[in-house]
Amino acid sequence: MTRHRTSRLPQIPDPIASLVDDRLTGARCSGRHPLFDAELEDETAEQRSARLAWARTECTRCPVQGLCRTAAHEQEHPLGIWGGKVHGLPGRPGRKDTPAA
Repeated sequence: MTRHRTSRLPQIPDPIASLVDDRLTGARCSGRHPLFDAELEDETAEQRSARLAWARTECTRCPVQGLCRTAAHEQEHPLGIWGGKVHGLPGRPGRKDTPAA
């Protein structure tokens, strides 16, 4: 009878693997995610506006747009463009739910 040795080291999940959401496979932002960020260093307001307009257009043609919106709603504080919607843009207050009068 052969015994297999098991490692005594604790199994630590790969932190990069935990960042991958298989639902977003094939997204148009794949490999270009910085272009979909809320803001970039040394970027003027005009440059940011043009970049985010381009990113929103890319999102409208993305095959996983709906799944991306779902993933954004699962995030505690999403930032940037998710599913064609802007989240956490500097200088823009977040939407607050107000009770109906």
